[in-house]
Amino acid sequence: MGAKQIDAAGARQLLREAETLFLQGMSGEPRSLHAIIADDPSAISRLTILTSFVSGINRFDCALFDNAARVSGFFPAGAKARDTYRQVISTYFGVTESVRAFAADTVFIPVSPPDRSGMVTPGLSAEFVETSLQTASQRIAIISPSLPVLPGNACLSLDRFSHSLVDTTPPLSLPSNNLGGDPVSDAIADHLARLIGDGATLQTGIGRVPSRLFSKLTGHRSLRIHSGLISGEIRTLVEAGAIDPDSPMHCATLTGDTDFYHWLDGREDFRLHPIQHTHHPSTLANIDGLITVNSAIEVDLLGQVNAEKAGDRIVSAAGGLPDFSAAGHRSPGGCSIIALPATDTSGTRSRIVARLPDDAPVTVPRADVDFVVTEHGIAELRGKTPDERARALADIAAPDARPALKRYS
Repeated sequence: MGAKQIDAAGARQLLREAETLFLQGMSGEPRSLHAIIADDPSAISRLTILTSFVSGINRFDCALFDNAARVSGFFPAGAKARDTYRQVISTYFGVTESVRAFAADTVFIPVSPPDRSGMVTPGLSAEFVETSLQTASQRIAIISPSLPVLPGNACLSLDRFSHSLVDTTPPLSLPSNNLGGDPVSDAIADHLARLIGDGATLQTGIGRVPSRLFSKLTGHRSLRIHSGLISGEIRTLVEAGAIDPDSPMHCATLTGDTDFYHWLDGREDFRLHPIQHTHHPSTLANIDGLITVNSAIEVDLLGQVNAEKAGDRIVSAAGGLPDFSAAGHRSPGGCSIIALPATDTSGTRSRIVARLPDDAPVTVPRADVDFVVTEHGIAELRGKTPDERARALADIAAPDARPALKRYS
């Protein structure tokens, strides 16, 4: 039958008829909905929303959240969030089951323009596309000419969608983190590069340290990528010849700026997969030499990691950190690395602490952390007793913090 073409007014009417809506986050965010709802906020006054929006990446202070009856998500929404917002605690792998159980009746999916056969691709993010399409009755394809087409990826028939909406709103763009003038990130990246050999499979988070790390690995060869997300800084490694040409790079989401999206168009060396594949324990268990590099807010002398709470504020969520840290730790020839500056942005508070606060979440347990890296060095925790781990961690703390930490250890 084919997807029925609609305009913004038609999209608002579908939202009025809906009861539940799933909103994908990261670069899969249907950004045109912001303007559609802003023109008539009452269209979603009855709506219950589940979203995979990510703190610091997607906008939580928007009409979509301010005017819905109820909104739930997996990341904190910040100080401006309404009382109706609920943060659901889950690892990123667990989000798939939550999306399936929510069974939204309506979903908007940004896709590339259809080819001659009526096939489209999800462009930049496959995270929860398939899961949400399986349950929704109102499946709206937001056809965006700005999205890259990655020929090596599975396509979707436009016939799978009940409606289509042509939209010129550009996809979410994130500026490069690979900026100069950051000696702390540079020093951390230098230490990290010593832990990564040719032929390793890398998973990294997003931020300054992973970006600087890529610039330190341009002389490596046969590197492979399996990650939840791949950012625009990967271009540095690809163009340097550091990536194994026979191994496509696997991820659930691609993020970057407009230039990166143009560069991606037509490339066959990137593979987008749903989270239920990229983060699945069985998928990760089959990757030898998996090295996971992720950041945190603080690490205590036991090796426990808090990546969610800073002081009195919840600023992030577990995300894929527990999924990948456990996998790196278990991978033959691989390891799990936590990389963080030795102090907070004020330069006064140590991020290596004696013990995590009682009310701080343990995002990654101590047994799943093999190395901790700061600008002051590398603490290897594998094969160490609790006292030996504590001393190793104290040695890479900020110099002013070391005496107190060593007394505690």
